[in-house]
Amino acid sequence: MAEKVKKLNLQRDYKSFLYYIDGEGNVCQKPKSGEGEAKVLVPKAVEREGQYLYFIDKDGDVSRSARGTRKKDKDKEKEAA
Repeated sequence: MAEKVKKLNLQRDYKSFLYYIDGEGNVCQKPKSGEGEAKVLVPKAVEREGQYLYFIDKDGDVSRSARGTRKKDKDKEKEAA
């Protein structure tokens, strides 16, 4: 289940733009056409932690959910036995 990290209430236009959180935690907007540069809408919106996946939810807020974990090869060998 996802948890809200920061309330932004972003108004978005999904027909024309893509919205994402870059590696530095900025909320960005980029034209879908591929023409034009990405624009930072909210600088330093979140401080990212490696074990979480960050995204902009349906309410226009920043949310996060735990990343899936990979099983090690030794665990796979045990399951196969």
